[in-house]
Amino acid sequence: MFTFLLGGMVVRAQEAPVYEQYVFDNTLLNPAFTGLVDIIQVKAAHRQQWIGFGPEKTPSTTFLMYRSRFKARDGGLGGFLYTDKNGANSQTGVHVNGSFQFLMRTKRQTRTILSFGMGVTLFMHTYDETRFDRDIYDPIVDYSKRNYFGYDADFGVLLTHGGLIAGVSFNRLLQWVCPAYNVELERSPSVNMNVHVGKTFWLATNMQVAPLLIYKTNMKNLNQIDLGMRVKFLSGNKIHTIYTKDENEFVIGLTYKQTLDVGNYSPLSISPMVGVVYKGISVSYLCDIGLTGLQRYNFGTHQIALGFRLYRDKFTTLDKHNEASMVYDF
Repeated sequence: MFTFLLGGMVVRAQEAPVYEQYVFDNTLLNPAFTGLVDIIQVKAAHRQQWIGFGPEKTPSTTFLMYRSRFKARDGGLGGFLYTDKNGANSQTGVHVNGSFQFLMRTKRQTRTILSFGMGVTLFMHTYDETRFDRDIYDPIVDYSKRNYFGYDADFGVLLTHGGLIAGVSFNRLLQWVCPAYNVELERSPSVNMNVHVGKTFWLATNMQVAPLLIYKTNMKNLNQIDLGMRVKFLSGNKIHTIYTKDENEFVIGLTYKQTLDVGNYSPLSISPMVGVVYKGISVSYLCDIGLTGLQRYNFGTHQIALGFRLYRDKFTTLDKHNEASMVYDF
């Protein structure tokens, strides 16, 4: 979803939004993930925050995503359409990202791949005061509805080696400022950085466990760490691509988030998730349970996604492809 910087720790109008749906699709964390595996994927997701406050009062995000790999298998192309609502502010936009991959080293079936990704976003930002309470006089409120066209960009680098991933990404690169806000009162926008490291371990021939660590910062005074763990069970017929894949998957996971702000090392949330893939169709659900005082007044944040995977080449030869054996998404 679009929440304000670092999962909503501090809500300020000029803070850059980041995605929390990366647990369902890792291209939202780093555009360098685009095209890393040889599939065509379409996915739709919806996130509703803070259930219990009422649908008109809580942030929500809906998006439709697509991604695929180049036929030359040296990169990929993807993107998504999205709509995000957060009080008087809302955004509707389109994001397009692409990646290029370079094979650094090959040793048997383990490959070291360096990926570079870039994304651009064009959107319409709406600031709507028409539903503000008119019983309280405020000289800066004119009860109007205004639309503004904005833009943004992100960039990422990713290194994969077998089951290991390590990457860094930057968003809010273009520093667009919404004209609806008073630049003298609002905090100036800042570039956000995400550093992420993950590893897949095989516990059995049909069972994986994959920890993931993410450090987020605006490189000023807002910082957060996410600690995630997933367990994947594989079944069904084998799909023989670069690496043999199982047709069906069942995934359970857990993510813990904590702020690392100076003088404020406190827990933010814990998020269990579950997902199923059956013959290329995926369904996943996540519940974000807040660990702050706000949680006493709502029933958590809920997120659901529905997707479809198409393996373009079911039978291929190993020496013609660059492909990582581990990609942390669902």
